[in-house]
Amino acid sequence: MYSLDINFLRDRPEYKQDEPAKVSTKKGPSAAKDLLPLIGAALFALGINATVMGAWWWATNENNGLTTVQAALDQEVAKLNTQASAINAINAETAKVTAEYTALAGVFDQIKPWSAMLQDLSTRTPTGVQIAKIEQIDPSPSPVAAAPPPPPAATPAASPSPGASPSPAATPTPVAAPTPVAERSRSAEQGAKVIISGIASTFDQVNDFMLLIQRSPFFLNTDTRLVAATLKNNPTQVQVRNQSAAGTVELPKLRPVVEYKIETSLSPTVASELLPELRSQQADGLAIRIETLQEKGVLETPKGEQKGEVKKP
Repeated sequence: MYSLDINFLRDRPEYKQDEPAKVSTKKGPSAAKDLLPLIGAALFALGINATVMGAWWWATNENNGLTTVQAALDQEVAKLNTQASAINAINAETAKVTAEYTALAGVFDQIKPWSAMLQDLSTRTPTGVQIAKIEQIDPSPSPVAAAPPPPPAATPAASPSPGASPSPAATPTPVAAPTPVAERSRSAEQGAKVIISGIASTFDQVNDFMLLIQRSPFFLNTDTRLVAATLKNNPTQVQVRNQSAAGTVELPKLRPVVEYKIETSLSPTVASELLPELRSQQADGLAIRIETLQEKGVLETPKGEQKGEVKKP
């Protein structure tokens, strides 16, 4: 029933010597295969660590470079801000000086010499009309608005507590700018009234005189009107040189005269636009000053004229 198989080859010495070598050759490949996952995991971990270290090193270098660039840019911005502040201060000073020169030039531009206006009236006065008095009535001063109160002094802010948000800086209250001298002189001269009174031979002469005044560039034609014209006795007194024969000489009876009163206003036209009239009325001093201001660029030259040139009337 049972068979017994006996292998006598195992008992031989040569077979026993070869057997460990065969066993070692059989177990070597399987051991190497078991180490492959560990080696792969170690290489993968080493690669990840090398990548992370490389990225960290690159980011650190980039951060240091950007920090250096930012510091250089901050220095450049601070330098440019200093230059901008200096330029703004120069511009503010220039604007202030320009405003002062413009205001001073505006005063000269608002001047109308009475010598030129009287000479103009003299050339426009018809025969038979006499001017007895010229009176200028300044306009009543307009009520000046009360200036706003000065802004309160800034109080030092308390140091903020940790974690508290900083409060916005308080803006100063703007102060009303004063009215320029040129504008005040312009408004004052525009409302100045001039009353011309005297006597004339007839009413027609008075009417002609009023029309001639309306054509004058120194007076405002829309405000020129005849206030009064009354027929009165001639105030002229006739005297005889020979007092002894005065009783025998019959003195002539003088014709009545018309006593008139004309009201007008000074023209708002600036002097720079009246250069031909100023030249024709021999007001050369003011004309030369205005031309000099125009050459310097302080006053604008009217359109159609060149600096230093005057149109012929």
